[in-house]
Amino acid sequence: MDIVGQRTLYSIFRSYAAVQPDRLWLTYERPDETLLQWTYSEFLHTIDQTANLLRSMDISDGDVVNLHLPNHPAYPQVILAASYLGATVLPTSPSSSAEEFRYFLEHSEAKLVITQHEHLATVENATRNKGCPILLLQDGNSSRKYPCYETQLERQSPKPPYGAGRHDRVVQLLYTSGTTSRPKGVMLTNANFIHGGEVFRAATGLRHEDRHLIALPLYHSAAQCHALWPSLIAGCSVAIMPRFSASRFFEQAAKHESTMAALFGAPLRMLLSQPVRATDRAHQLRNVTYAQNLTTAQYDEWHRRFGARLQQLWGMTELCALPIMSPLNGDRRLSAMGRPVLGYESKVVNDSGEELPASTPGQLIVRAVPGHSVMKGYLKDESATNQALRQMQGATWMFSGDTAMYDDDGFFYFLDRSGDMIKRSGLNVSTAEVESVIASLEGVADVCVCGLPDPTRDESVAAMIVRAPQSQITPDQIRSHCSANLAPYKIPERIEFCEVLPRTSVGKVRKNVVREQLLTLKSKADI
Repeated sequence: MDIVGQRTLYSIFRSYAAVQPDRLWLTYERPDETLLQWTYSEFLHTIDQTANLLRSMDISDGDVVNLHLPNHPAYPQVILAASYLGATVLPTSPSSSAEEFRYFLEHSEAKLVITQHEHLATVENATRNKGCPILLLQDGNSSRKYPCYETQLERQSPKPPYGAGRHDRVVQLLYTSGTTSRPKGVMLTNANFIHGGEVFRAATGLRHEDRHLIALPLYHSAAQCHALWPSLIAGCSVAIMPRFSASRFFEQAAKHESTMAALFGAPLRMLLSQPVRATDRAHQLRNVTYAQNLTTAQYDEWHRRFGARLQQLWGMTELCALPIMSPLNGDRRLSAMGRPVLGYESKVVNDSGEELPASTPGQLIVRAVPGHSVMKGYLKDESATNQALRQMQGATWMFSGDTAMYDDDGFFYFLDRSGDMIKRSGLNVSTAEVESVIASLEGVADVCVCGLPDPTRDESVAAMIVRAPQSQITPDQIRSHCSANLAPYKIPERIEFCEVLPRTSVGKVRKNVVREQLLTLKSKADI
């Protein structure tokens, strides 16, 4: 028995509702900025009603329910109800193409879709002739064709039905991005979310009196694993925004008296690009967790301007937790991802799985227990599961695919995704390193570096750059700056400019798209 025990997400919520029934649990800010609020006891009432609604639609243990939605209270309602029933929730991005969405539904064998009118055409296209029922959120658009989620919820009994939920049951399927192949369905159990929540709570000092501002999308693991479920573990409260807004983020933090928030590098840069306001420090945020590096100048400006301490972290959907984080106290060393946290052991290894010494790049691996501190596996993909979860020295290790190294003080540094390392004339070029150097140059707002096929050198180094407003920075100025900070073989041979870089919903640059754009530009130039 360990810290998870036999608990489920639902049983934890129910225990808090018993001891602090009148404590505020959730505030939801609608797109029109009106608020909905629930105490623990009030929200438990809706969870049990949701469980009955799912049962009424023939959802039983092991069945998959799809949430094709932006941020909404339906996320915690349906996921907690599924935790109780033993069912599984599949969150998907509303920006998914019809083809992507169809694959998610077919691969997961989803039995129910909950969506809103705005995304109905995509859902209908994917579910046509499959007999998959649809529930629509109440969003101002009426549809007599499909039942309304809220209306059906109100008709349900608050007495929970029979539930088959257990700590080891898969409660969510979260699909990875799949830049080079079909997305893989990551199977995560109740135990995964609870173990990850306990780790996060301890490593960030999350307190019972805290309120977590959630602006990242709940269909992604970050908002859930960095904010929602740790807040449940701590018994505190959450304020869910419909989406991230750089112009309103600190206003929302102050309005909802939030003390914690979770972000990524891209949203941090968006906030820094906002006009300076007198209200920049009119908030109570004491800790903002994030992933993906900023430049030294950006860190300095952030702390000077906003005053909210940053805590960097590293994790993966497959881990459902953050095995490496900046220390809560002392030197946070934000140029690094952080140090291994309590509950995890991390190593850097070579291609043979041999542990490497400090300051030596290699693949980052994490020791973990499947279905507990790492995913149960990839849905219907034993080969990919075995490739990611490998046995070494009597233990299971998660092979991340990330290239990293650590220093003599035990701080780990992200270098690149293994697939993003550029192989130039037999030498490895870290795209993250080149991006960091270019980003530090005044006049650069955003940058993506990637490798392009080269008949002589295997790959060439290319950069796609977004200029800052009013900037007229040139390729020669960028190369000159790189020459002063990088070895010659790391300097981009190709530099292009664009208005905006394509990013995922949580701010990660879609390098495969940028690479295609660069190749397209090159092919047009050759005509």
